[in-house]
Amino acid sequence: MAWRAPVRGSATPRARARHVYVQRRRRWRGTGAAQARPTRPRPFSLGFQTREAQASREAPAREAPGGGVGGVAAPGGGVGGGVAGGSRRRGRHQAAASAWAWAAPGGGVGGGVGGGGCCPLWPSSNPPSLPPPIRDLAPHLSPRMSLLEPHYDTRHRAYLMSEKKQVFGPLRLRCHEASSLQKMPYDERYTEYIEPLGLLPFIHMVTRRTPSMNPSAITALVDRWRPETHSFHLRTGEMTVTLQDMSMILALPIEGKPLCIDTSCEDWRGKMFDLIGKAPDEIINKRGEKLRVSAGATFTWISENFKTCPEGAGRDLVKLYARVYVWYVITRTLFPDCSGNTAQWHWLKALTKMETKWSWGSAALAFLYRQLDEACCRIGKEACIGGPLILLSIWSWERFPVGRPRVLDYKKYNDHGNPLRRPTWAYQWDIVSEFSGDPIAAYQTYTNEFDNLTPEQVEWEPYGPRSALGNASTFTLNPACMAEAHLWYMHCPLVCMWAVEHHMPQRVMRQFGLLQPCPPEWKDTSIVLHGFDRRRTKKTDWHNIHKKHVKKFVMRVEEQKKAKGIQYEEHSEDAFNQYLRWFLDNTRVQILPDAYGHEILEEPLIFDDIATLKYNKLVREGRQTSFAPMLNFVRTEIQKQAVEHETALESFPHGEKGESSFREFVKRQGQKLRRLSNLLGCRDPEIMTPSQSRSASPSDQDDANNSNSTAREDEVSDEADEDDEHEVDEDDEDVPLGKYVKKNRSAYKLKPRKERQDRYTPDAYAKAPAARKARKKAVIESDEEEHMEARQKIPPRRGGKTKRARN
Repeated sequence: MAWRAPVRGSATPRARARHVYVQRRRRWRGTGAAQARPTRPRPFSLGFQTREAQASREAPAREAPGGGVGGVAAPGGGVGGGVAGGSRRRGRHQAAASAWAWAAPGGGVGGGVGGGGCCPLWPSSNPPSLPPPIRDLAPHLSPRMSLLEPHYDTRHRAYLMSEKKQVFGPLRLRCHEASSLQKMPYDERYTEYIEPLGLLPFIHMVTRRTPSMNPSAITALVDRWRPETHSFHLRTGEMTVTLQDMSMILALPIEGKPLCIDTSCEDWRGKMFDLIGKAPDEIINKRGEKLRVSAGATFTWISENFKTCPEGAGRDLVKLYARVYVWYVITRTLFPDCSGNTAQWHWLKALTKMETKWSWGSAALAFLYRQLDEACCRIGKEACIGGPLILLSIWSWERFPVGRPRVLDYKKYNDHGNPLRRPTWAYQWDIVSEFSGDPIAAYQTYTNEFDNLTPEQVEWEPYGPRSALGNASTFTLNPACMAEAHLWYMHCPLVCMWAVEHHMPQRVMRQFGLLQPCPPEWKDTSIVLHGFDRRRTKKTDWHNIHKKHVKKFVMRVEEQKKAKGIQYEEHSEDAFNQYLRWFLDNTRVQILPDAYGHEILEEPLIFDDIATLKYNKLVREGRQTSFAPMLNFVRTEIQKQAVEHETALESFPHGEKGESSFREFVKRQGQKLRRLSNLLGCRDPEIMTPSQSRSASPSDQDDANNSNSTAREDEVSDEADEDDEHEVDEDDEDVPLGKYVKKNRSAYKLKPRKERQDRYTPDAYAKAPAARKARKKAVIESDEEEHMEARQKIPPRRGGKTKRARN
């Protein structure tokens, strides 16, 4: 049954979209390809497809050698944009895969599933899942940007800045230090109760000292975050914070129970009193009404009531103070949100049993992902970001030169003889220079630098190569940093109360020094999961709501423990370059708009008019000092020129007509390049010199050059009159090569002239008559020789002599 688009206006948009969905399901079941379906598809997004998507659906499929139908030939059983099993029509996933297709030798996957094997780039027995379908793209979103979801993109800071030209300031950082001895000093008696939690390395690190953070640099990085892939989209490719960074920087445990409990706030004051013996009082206004406050205690209240543990206190009291101290530290450094200076009640509830071993590492990473998901779409004046920002800052400093501070000194690290209190990798940034200056100007500068960051400027493996991973030259690393290295590559859900975020290391394998698949295995981050929120969601029994994800995390940990020692393929530069080409074609990596429109190179430049353009006006006024808009413009134009030249070499026909067209094309491209250089500060005149014919042989050209050089010795300046006889129309396709004079010459172009020797000397005028006579004589003699040669070639008549012979 052929697919037919519903008639506009015949029903509601939802009904028409439902009709499209039903038709696709019928076609899928009718083709018999359902048996070859490898994975469960993404939830279908109701709505209409673009014309490009519909055209890709209706286009006839091409067969791929080795089985399957696809958009490109994929030798060895691979499929480019199709599904193996004999399907003659492409479903919604196959229609989307046309933009993802690539030749996959040896049974690789190119936007679909091959009939002869799985992708050799990933050490898994199951082939990678299908890429996302072409969604119901918003009008602003190009069909090429298949990695972007309109649900997020229309509200994303990067889209609003690049497309809508909106201007934002840096975000406010909701992260606090925990090293103040005046507020909450650390007591050595807490150690025996904190160590079983797995938090001793982290607690000892943050209570000792925390480096100052740069809000402008963090905001410029947040602008690149994409909730669809849980990664930063840069010109360097995808990069993200992984479980490896969590272990190396914070040394938080990954193995353990997912941190997912009931966050109900009912009678929270009574429960807090039962747990720690005190609770904040209710706030009553002048009218006698109880004010509604956040469920928890302020940091000031905690420090006033639990600052120091009394001397000679019993074990139970010391344990109570240790519980409050951990609550105070993790809510200030690991789980701060935008609710203000309040330690939320549910984090204290998670510490009810101090012996419970939670997976603090996965919970902190999930909380960071959720904060990034929300912060990249916040645009108000009070927009902020929370989470473990110390982890994000050190991760950025280790890899990017953007916003990186100077290391000033290292304070002596006292481990008290306990290996778990040794420094983590964060000790590399012990005492750094503090950020100072205008945060708005710094934010624009960092945005400019991130726009032009290249893969060669990134430190991909800051912890050392795989053979010497974690080898710190200046100190002994905490053993907890490398204890769970076998869990770093897990494909698993990260659970933290209401937040469930997916850990997808397959998208950033370059960070591990391993082979980067192209395209990476797709995993839907789920708009539904991102919709769960502590404030907006009435349900609070998160353990039952996320029961499936909790079980999956535990199962993944057990699988990784059994598969310890698995070998992965090492990094390949060719594979990574192929991934970069695919990635840059399917996402947005540029935030600052181009300085000029590309039509500016089509006409001669008028610099007075260019000075009035917006970019130059902002630069003159001192409000635009970024070089990224100009580099973005030049980069795009060079790519465009390269594509046009490669296409011209294949498209122009052979022969004199093709040569003439190619000559005109080269002339136009040369004009554009000269105008481009003038935009960058040059002032070269647009001079077009005649070109020699490509069909002439080298010997002919040498002879012509020798004759010309000999003739120039006797020539005079009045040859300009003779050149006028050879002027031709540039639109004439039959013009022989080497003769070109433009009719309507611009005022900014000089008339092409030939080089002449002794042009203004008296000897030149004296030799002019002799030179004309010699030239005329040479022409007459050449004509006579040609005439005699032609007469000699005439065949003799039958039975007699030629006329010349008789004479």
